[in-house]
Amino acid sequence: MAEQEISSGAQAAADPRIRAVGVLLNASALLEHQLGTAIQREAGISHSIFEILLILAERPDGAPMSELSGRLVLTSGGATRLVDRMVRSELVERRPSPNDRRVQLVSMTEQGEAALVRAARAHVREADRQLYAALPPGELATMIDALDRVGSHTRSLLPPLR
Repeated sequence: MAEQEISSGAQAAADPRIRAVGVLLNASALLEHQLGTAIQREAGISHSIFEILLILAERPDGAPMSELSGRLVLTSGGATRLVDRMVRSELVERRPSPNDRRVQLVSMTEQGEAALVRAARAHVREADRQLYAALPPGELATMIDALDRVGSHTRSLLPPLR
């Protein structure tokens, strides 16, 4: 899209680039709030903890902290603090990697899997109620593909987190 100079508030409000990002962020914030509330109520965990448990469900042998922080766009310190809370809650455990003792692998516990299942059920109920009820399947598939491409592109522009 050709870059146009914005010289008035009316132009800013009418700019489709500003509107697109605003609509996306607003919808995301609303969904995050509703899904997070349902997950907290049903499973007693935050949405961030749910996201880590989902990653670990794909990695039964454990995932290194660097993968968790990278996929969640957290600093290594932020990921460590979150995983520390999860260890204290007995949702995950840490152990040294058999290939490199300097690397800590994080694995889901049985208690973590039970919390993940409860949270996933709440998530699916809310997604059905809010997202899938709003869009027909064809539009939903198009939206998922488009947002996935936007997310991948945006992630590629991120500097490495420390």
